[in-house]
Amino acid sequence: MKRTPIDFLIFDFDGTLTDSIPAAVLAIQKMIAELGLPYKSKEEINKHVGYGEVPLVSGSIGGDEPKLLKRAMEIYFRHYIEEGIKTIPLYPQVREFLEYFMSKPKIIVSNKKDEFIRIILNNHGLISCFKEILGGDTAPCLKPDPCVIVELIRKYKVLPERALFIGDMIVDIETGKNAGIKTCGVTYGFDGREKLTAHHPDFLVGDLLELKDLIV
Repeated sequence: MKRTPIDFLIFDFDGTLTDSIPAAVLAIQKMIAELGLPYKSKEEINKHVGYGEVPLVSGSIGGDEPKLLKRAMEIYFRHYIEEGIKTIPLYPQVREFLEYFMSKPKIIVSNKKDEFIRIILNNHGLISCFKEILGGDTAPCLKPDPCVIVELIRKYKVLPERALFIGDMIVDIETGKNAGIKTCGVTYGFDGREKLTAHHPDFLVGDLLELKDLIV
């Protein structure tokens, strides 16, 4: 099979590089309990995953009343930083993938809080692998708006057809397509193979190292 030339790799974070969603869900459940709100299951909380911390917390508490939301965010962040963030693992083959494609520039574009991404990457000694980290609180727009990727393509003078956005959710595929670049869905994260396939990514892999045989 002929491999596709790719010069520029852009990654989602949660569910793509790290298995960080379970820790977030647990911190949300602890926050809900501390506030005395009705219990929410993992499945109920999962409906609000992928769009950043504010939609996650407001969706989980069932509203966006400013005082309650502010308190809920503070409690969520406390539980996540003090307990959850230290336990978050990399997915298998992530380190090997980053080493194999060491020569290609890599960027993280995520709706996750920038600080949290950096803490997790530092915990794993991988922050130096990425030229830039654009989190939900530092980027000028959130996925699926493509403004961040469009600006990255311009800034690094990359041909859109030689850039690849790798993510585990439909919102990632939509973001890449909206930016006019190639997309890769990973099936081990949040949205499964069937959901991702329906959105027609250019590549679909169950392991990041499968890309060794698909791109060059």
